Formats: sequence, C-alpha cells, structure tokens
Amino acid sequence: MAVGLHAARARISRNRKLTRGQSLVEFSLMLPVLLIMLSGLVEFGFLLNTYLDVIDAAREAARFAANDDPTEDLPSDLDPTFWNRAWGNSRVSLFTASDGRINWPTDAFDCTDVKGDIVVSAFGFVDNEISIRYPGENSGASNCENYPTKWPDLDINNKMNSASIGNSGAVLVEIYYEYEWLLGLPWITAFMSDGIVLHAYTIMPNSNAEPDT
Repeated sequence: MAVGLHAARARISRNRKLTRGQSLVEFSLMLPVLLIMLSGLVEFGFLLNTYLDVIDAAREAARFAANDDPTEDLPSDLDPTFWNRAWGNSRVSLFTASDGRINWPTDAFDCTDVKGDIVVSAFGFVDNEISIRYPGENSGASNCENYPTKWPDLDINNKMNSASIGNSGAVLVEIYYEYEWLLGLPWITAFMSDGIVLHAYTIMPNSNAEPDT
C-alpha cells in the first residue's frame, strides 16, 4: 500500500514538472507576439493622440476664420489679409493643441521643414449650392502648396444640400500633418516606412462670404 502511494506521488510530481515546462515553452513562444502587439498599441496610441490634436487645431482655426472676411482683396491678393491670418492662426492652434510638439514656424509664409499643409477655402451659397468659392473653383488657398484641398465643389454641394443651409457663407479649414513613427518599430515601418498623413477639416458658417442676393 505504501509503495503504491509513493508511486502515485511520484507520478503527480512528474506531471507537475511537465506542466510547468509546457507553460514555460508556451509563454516563451507567445511573449514576442505579445510584445509586438503591446508596442504597436503604444505607437498607434501616439498616432491617435496626434490626430486628435490636428482635429482640435482645425476646429480652433475655423472658429477664428468664421469671424473674418475672406472676400478682402480677392481673387488676386492672398497676402496679408484673410488667408495670411487664417494660416497663421491654424499654425498657432496646431502648436497649442499639441502642447508644442508640432512646432511649425509661426510665420504663415515660412514653409521651412513644414511637414504637411494648411488649406483654407471660403464659400458663398445660394439655395444650398456654391455660388462663389474663394480663392477659386474646386480649389483652396494652400499655405505651403504641399497638398490640395480634399473637398471639390461637388462634394461640398452634396454636404451642404443635406444640411439645407439655403443662402449663406462658410469657411473650410483643412490641416495636413505628416506623422512620423515615434518608436520606429520595424514591424510597422516595414509596411509604412514614411509614417502616415493625417488630415482633419472643419466647416464653419461665415456671414462675410454670403453672396448678395
């Protein structure tokens, strides 16, 4: 009886050692995968935080532009009236929203090392349709001429038709920012080596752009 009990205890001990060994092997195999997933979450967390900053900056800049007059000295002169002020305020808003991490020159015409762009458009609507667009049809005033507007007239008309705005004016601020991977993880840069371009926009009413009807 004692011999059988001893043998049973020996078998239980061996099984525990085998189980611990199996768990260690499984953990060793899964650890790299877990680290890759965790580091990827951290990297994309930084990306999401920056994108939220860009969204906030577009909103703040559009609020400023909503109270300004986009019809000054148009269409030939974009300096130093509405467009200069809108670009400059967008840069300050982006710097403020990101707590200084996105440090573009505050001079609206200094595009040195600027990674991205600011595109501003203004619209006058009659019966929900674009009557006039500043600075021109299907175009926006690009700060550094790195990116065009993503909102042609047809898309704006479709958006405004659904809003039923009637006769009014509006201003559109678009901000592009070229996000570079902060951690530079090889399993991300192998597929997206140049980072990703973030784009945010905001449309605000602007009574100064409303056409005379």
